[in-house]
Amino acid sequence: MDDLMRTVLLAACALLSPILSAPAATQLKAPVIEPLSQKAPAFQYRSLDGKVHRLSELRGKVVVIDFWGTWCAGCVEEMPTIEHLYNSYRSDPGVAFVIVSQRDSADKVKAFVQKNHLTLPIYYIGSDTPAKPLAHDAWPTTYFVSADGVVRGMYSGGGDWSDPSVRKYIDHLQEEYPSRQSR
Repeated sequence: MDDLMRTVLLAACALLSPILSAPAATQLKAPVIEPLSQKAPAFQYRSLDGKVHRLSELRGKVVVIDFWGTWCAGCVEEMPTIEHLYNSYRSDPGVAFVIVSQRDSADKVKAFVQKNHLTLPIYYIGSDTPAKPLAHDAWPTTYFVSADGVVRGMYSGGGDWSDPSVRKYIDHLQEEYPSRQSR
């Protein structure tokens, strides 16, 4: 009986090993950004210390807005690539990042940021819903606002934001729609 049991266990392991060794996460792909051309709405959000911020404060900059949640697997999966993108623009005064947690408490977001050692600017809006064109029904969703205050692009779903095509897109927005200060 021991030999039969051992054979069954070895056969089960052989059958299950490809399944058990498969990667848990999906392979993120470069996002294909959908073009838009709509004026950005009045939009406010809170930093993790509770201070209220407004999108209008960032006029004159290209703004990357990412709506995410700690409860969203695709959001969590793409977060390191957003951090990578942020780090590549960290010293560029013409680009700002507004990474907005939705449907989370400030405490839950703070814990996530600390656990994952994130340095990018993360905000929250609780259960508030932004106005169109920033209204969305999928997470994560990322928007790109040009320096003139117009939403120029969006992408819904998890993406590899460290892909060079994203930097090219942001650089294009800076060149095509420069801020008044750089004219």
